[in-house]
Amino acid sequence: MVDFRAGESVRIGERSSLTSVGVTGSAEELPAPASAARPAARDLRAPKTLTDAAEAAGLRDLGTDRMLTVRSTARTAGRPHVLIEQDTAPPPGEFRVALAATVGDDGYGMLTWHPMERSGAGRFTVERRAWNTARGWTGTLLVKVFGFAIEEVSGDVAEQLAARIEERRHRYRLRACLPASYGTDVADDLPGSAWPGLVTGGGERRTLLMLHGAFGRSHTAFGGLPAGTFAELHRAYGGRVIAFDHHTLIHDPAENVRRLIGLIPDGSDLRFDVLTHSRGGLVARELVRQAAATGGLGRRRLRIGKVVFAGTPNAGTTLADADRRDQLLDRMTTLLAVLGGGAPATEALTLVLELVKLAAAGVMAELPGLTSMDPGGAYLRGLGAARPVPGVTYHALGSDFEPSGSSMLLQDLAADLIFSGGNDLIVPSEGVRDLGSSGTVATGDALILVPKDAVHHSAYFSLPKPSAQILRWLHP
Repeated sequence: MVDFRAGESVRIGERSSLTSVGVTGSAEELPAPASAARPAARDLRAPKTLTDAAEAAGLRDLGTDRMLTVRSTARTAGRPHVLIEQDTAPPPGEFRVALAATVGDDGYGMLTWHPMERSGAGRFTVERRAWNTARGWTGTLLVKVFGFAIEEVSGDVAEQLAARIEERRHRYRLRACLPASYGTDVADDLPGSAWPGLVTGGGERRTLLMLHGAFGRSHTAFGGLPAGTFAELHRAYGGRVIAFDHHTLIHDPAENVRRLIGLIPDGSDLRFDVLTHSRGGLVARELVRQAAATGGLGRRRLRIGKVVFAGTPNAGTTLADADRRDQLLDRMTTLLAVLGGGAPATEALTLVLELVKLAAAGVMAELPGLTSMDPGGAYLRGLGAARPVPGVTYHALGSDFEPSGSSMLLQDLAADLIFSGGNDLIVPSEGVRDLGSSGTVATGDALILVPKDAVHHSAYFSLPKPSAQILRWLHP
């Protein structure tokens, strides 16, 4: 371990050096695995969800972990930060990115990504917003380094890479959702033989359509629904529960809906209620708009009854702004790796880490699927200007989430202010109700979970209160 003061450069182990700007503390290079030398003191292994997702995304842990113990920070002309300089450049074709994680006795705080800069043999600029607060910051930071390669493509590199990533992992399809399989990635698409049972038959027979959010798929988004809740929904809809898996990065909701309509047999007469999560609510609103328009449906007839939004950015989220893309990736990494867990979180996080690679390689594209959630973007403005469609009832579920107690994560989030009001870490609470020119979801048709009952963005379906409310809204 070596001490350093603001303005000093010191060696860290045998492979790197550190230069401090406004930060005082100590640093050391950890042996691999990091936890072996201090099993009784603190477990410094990364969360399993993160390590599994990193492996699936092709991020290779280089085993060069450093621990920084920060004793004080001081305001500077810019933000306080440290520069970690490598002694040896990566091999040709390899990129590198550092992950910085605050570590406390209660676990991990925020996780942030820091691309390698092409200076000398390569360096990482590590900074935290908490370091620039008036009272300074103290604590422990674990810095891990990952290496990766990206495939070579010609032409528009960024768009081609993003398209290949999503097409490889998330394909378009409709699938059936059954009590035994709604939370798993079933192999079979909705068979053609299922459609006669879904059409209204001239009556009021309804089908429940489930629409997932960004980075997810149907089973990762809705697999958290309690088994009893889903079984009751399945019974209430006579077994007519289907889900639409779709691209959320390279296509906007309008294209998602065009692809959805293309999967529905021409001549079908369908009545949908819709349960959505996050960005899936924008797809539902687009479905309402296109179903009400003349033309575009062929001989299909689609009628939408109830729409339930859960954490939908109806008024957008500032995290979708291109200038905040790094914060979106950091927050999604933290939410899924620290607050999430299990196979669904790992799968969603894998797609997030694919984008981390593009950003670290300097080829991140403007992705229509994400910019559709930009509050100032053209897509959301156009959707907000749509006229109300008679017969559609909207319900909204939002959350004002605050990590409990004085956890490291709470401290980090308090210093990483993005929203001015209540939020679920990704979407402003009240923005879930804002439909632009179509009006506002009525107070009686909305449930905004207060901190005592609140959940974060990826956990809307995991607690009894919100799932019970969803049942009341959707029950015939």
